Amino acid sequence: MENLDLNLIVAIDALMRHRSVTDAAAEMCISQSALSSALKRARAHFGDEILFYNGQNMVPTAFGSALEAEVRELIVPLRMLSRRRAQEDISLLNRRFTIIASDYVAAVYVSELCRHLARVAPDVSISVVPFTEDAMQRFHRGAIDFLIGPTFAMEESFEPHDLFRDTFACVLSRDNPLAERMTEEDFFAAPQVVTEFFLDDGRSHFERWLVERNRPVKIVASLPSFVVLPHYIAGTENVATIHNRLVPHFAGNPNLVFVKPPVPIPPLIEHLVSNRRNRHDTDAMRLRDIMLEVGRGLVTQTSM
Repeated sequence: MENLDLNLIVAIDALMRHRSVTDAAAEMCISQSALSSALKRARAHFGDEILFYNGQNMVPTAFGSALEAEVRELIVPLRMLSRRRAQEDISLLNRRFTIIASDYVAAVYVSELCRHLARVAPDVSISVVPFTEDAMQRFHRGAIDFLIGPTFAMEESFEPHDLFRDTFACVLSRDNPLAERMTEEDFFAAPQVVTEFFLDDGRSHFERWLVERNRPVKIVASLPSFVVLPHYIAGTENVATIHNRLVPHFAGNPNLVFVKPPVPIPPLIEHLVSNRRNRHDTDAMRLRDIMLEVGRGLVTQTSM
């Protein structure tokens, strides 16, 4: 082992993931020639080409494919080891953590987490990544630290912790006649604006509830973000069902009103999942505990 430069493992990991010297070098913040040199030294150490060009594509050798799986398992604990310091004071921690979360969670929870961290761990930064298939693959590989998602996004292999709950409100244009009184029949007959979740069939908690009730509705717009939703409500007959914790974020719009749904919608539970490799990462586990504490401390948003 004394003859193996561990930086070569980092280089092999980047090359295996990107299959490109250019992209892997950019990720590692080194020149292409430096990365090519690292690959040459790795080839000399292992006695194999590891990766070679097949036309325009960079592909692993048979040995390289076997090495790829082992490198993937090694790289995360090696990075954790490199970050270890002989101190347990969270206030001294200087590190960035990555979290998969929806824009809703980023608005109502991660913003509060960052305010809390500014007081107790000012050198800790949070990077929020949206729900995508690529992000989920990176989470499973150990490249993303945490995932915050609803119950339907939880997988069997996850060990989720309840983070916070939320209920729902309907948002309508102030000049919509239904703003004065909306019956159950009115609710299901109204044109609806919904948001997509980007996983599986894209249905949100609300849409899944509609399917369970076998109550089809007319969806006039399906949006990738709650941020743009008010633009699809004001001056229209559209109705959107949003989380109660989002109401304060929209309440400043004088063209919108918020009413209690005329039918009971099950509350949403958001869960926190740590990457399974984080169980060996003391700093990540301390941040997890802080995240759970912030979740417990969220002020309960009163239902409409």
